[in-house]
Amino acid sequence: MLRFEADSHQYFWHDKPVPNVTRIIAPLTDYSRVDPRALQLAQEEGIAIHKMVELDCLGTLKHPLPEWMYSRFDAWCRFKDETGFVCLMPERRMFHEGLGYAGTADLFCVLRKTALNGVVNLDVKRSLYAGPAIGLQTAAYSEQWNRLEPKNKVRHRGSIVLSDDAKYKLTLYEDRDDWPAFLALLTSHKWKEKHYGRSA
Repeated sequence: MLRFEADSHQYFWHDKPVPNVTRIIAPLTDYSRVDPRALQLAQEEGIAIHKMVELDCLGTLKHPLPEWMYSRFDAWCRFKDETGFVCLMPERRMFHEGLGYAGTADLFCVLRKTALNGVVNLDVKRSLYAGPAIGLQTAAYSEQWNRLEPKNKVRHRGSIVLSDDAKYKLTLYEDRDDWPAFLALLTSHKWKEKHYGRSA
């Protein structure tokens, strides 16, 4: 059974701690030059935007929203309308039993008004600061989904940024090296834990 502790952002599989996707790819993103207060605000806004999208997908989003969120919500509504968005599963927590890593994917969906046929794995973002590392993140989640849903595999990977100007940006990740690169980071992460102990 998979368990998640939000305070520590730690996943457990049958009560044994396991590495998660965010922590595995962390070495690729350097936040040390970002002002700590700005970083904290960005993280808090990111969490709120994720929750807004999740609740909207579940049909339980309640208004009024905080004032700053309405431009993001307008961007989200525009994205849904223009792409023919249909949610298959929001915020799905998964564990890859074969490779021993966990994670929570933001959205599995179909986009009926686009040329993207089949299941799309979308990561909801406040910004694209993480850059190409998002490709590794979506590759990791897609592999977890495909293991659990072999008859309905992910065909496309992407991210959607919901901006404060009420616009959205859809970015696709098609680099075939994303999955091998994630596997390399996973191997490195496990090696470090084996020889130096589990990091915080």
